[in-house]
Amino acid sequence: AVNALSTRFDISSFREGEVKTVNYSRGNVVEDIAIGKTDEKNGVLTSFKPDEELFGNYHYMQEYVETLLRNYTFLNAGLVITLNGQRFVSRNGLRDLLDEYMNAPGLYPIIHLKDEDIELAMTHGRQYGEEYYSFVNGQHTTQGGTHLIAFKEALVKTIREFYNKNFDPSDIRSAICAAIS
Repeated sequence: AVNALSTRFDISSFREGEVKTVNYSRGNVVEDIAIGKTDEKNGVLTSFKPDEELFGNYHYMQEYVETLLRNYTFLNAGLVITLNGQRFVSRNGLRDLLDEYMNAPGLYPIIHLKDEDIELAMTHGRQYGEEYYSFVNGQHTTQGGTHLIAFKEALVKTIREFYNKNFDPSDIRSAICAAIS
């Protein structure tokens, strides 16, 4: 079953001037529409209605959903998500995340590094403590994890080696604001 949790689940895929749409209800195909022509940009349109028999009197926590979508676009630069007419997009990935979530400009321009399986954005601010936004497999890991521990250790090691001084780790990381995926 594609989605047995909804009374209606419609999905359309737009590619190179063509569209394919399939409509489901409680995991069963209701309508499989033949490939047709479209003027839409490449992408996917999904709409659904949760099954009230399973979920009862449900409601969405809009702020929570918007935060998830915003974070998803930070992790997938260039992706555009539209929810009920509200558009979410990030052109610069985790750099945009720091720009949006930091309370004040950093002490220096955000350092933004990206490779195939890692992305990092960081700066130092005037706030107290350390502020991290870490993600693994697209999920915000609010408690950090091994990748965040490794980042903190590598940052301290790099600064110590560059300056050839044994700085205290808390001095290096004080007031840092970083995002890592």
